[in-house]
Amino acid sequence: MGDRFEAEMPMEREHFGSYLRRQREARGISLAELSRATKIKESSLALLEEARLDELPARVFVVGYVGAYARAVGADSCEALSRLREASPTGAPTDIGDCMPKVVARAEVTDDEPGQTWVSRPRVGVAFVVFLLLIVATLTLSLLLRHGGHVGGPLS
Repeated sequence: MGDRFEAEMPMEREHFGSYLRRQREARGISLAELSRATKIKESSLALLEEARLDELPARVFVVGYVGAYARAVGADSCEALSRLREASPTGAPTDIGDCMPKVVARAEVTDDEPGQTWVSRPRVGVAFVVFLLLIVATLTLSLLLRHGGHVGGPLS
């Protein structure tokens, strides 16, 4: 009867850290190799595998780490992110994009936003530089033509 009860209970899904570790070990990749491939500290990867989210940086980084880890070991990043959401349901990591093609999307800057800087308008900066170059070229050409092409005076 005990066996029947265990068979009827749904198996608990392994958490994202165990899932990632199992995927990594199945492919024979060490944490050091994974760290080099993902550019994520070994200590952070170990914390991920142990699902110690409170010791990791902000959630957006954790989402990025999980996606990078899964891709590096050839695991399904959507599955890993789904398991992360189950382990820590505050926010939906897959809402950032279609299963993480980009971790942070660049927000569009409008003209009426306070604090807008010249960086948000790169075309204006480029146009200004081109305008200055045209002025310098025009002045140089004007001086050369005025002196008959001789900069230092007449040659004897």
